[in-house]
Amino acid sequence: MRTTILGCLSLLIAISAKGQSKVAAKAHINDLGVTAGGYFVVSNPLNLGVAWALEGTFAHRITSVPLVSLSVELPVACSSTSSIPTISGTTLARSYTSFFITPGVRLSLVPSFPVTPYIAIGVGLAHFNRHLNGGATSSNTTAAFDVGAGLDIRMAPFISLRGELRDFNSGGLGLQTLVSGRQNNLFATVGLALRF
Repeated sequence: MRTTILGCLSLLIAISAKGQSKVAAKAHINDLGVTAGGYFVVSNPLNLGVAWALEGTFAHRITSVPLVSLSVELPVACSSTSSIPTISGTTLARSYTSFFITPGVRLSLVPSFPVTPYIAIGVGLAHFNRHLNGGATSSNTTAAFDVGAGLDIRMAPFISLRGELRDFNSGGLGLQTLVSGRQNNLFATVGLALRF
């Protein structure tokens, strides 16, 4: 009799814990991340400069199994004005800014662990503003795709420290664009992610 009661009590505790973990997992199906860092053009033979970068990402989990989750995400990234001269075609540019928006998917590994690595891909648009000598400006918008990887380190139940490296591949402003039509725009950022 005593063994039966202990067995039933253990079963009830296990069922309750499993139900609570499912509720907790379902409660965190979205995340909003804000990161800041540096912007680098890495595939261009010209030195297009380094600038401050800011990125915001919203992700919504669409499916999950114990060791992997898949989310749709919307990253939006921009760079501040670079201060190093660039050459675009035949026009000498004083500086430029960039803006990227590339909706896509994110694959997170071991999402319930305190440290969660992830990879992401997306397709969207890039926009560049050139600030030319003499005060004139010009701009262009082009297709872009991104490939990224990051790491979330859980600091509290709803907050993570996030580090990310993301390459937005696009048309751009330098010699690489004239030759091949593509340019790698690397964002290296750190910040916080809020899960809800």
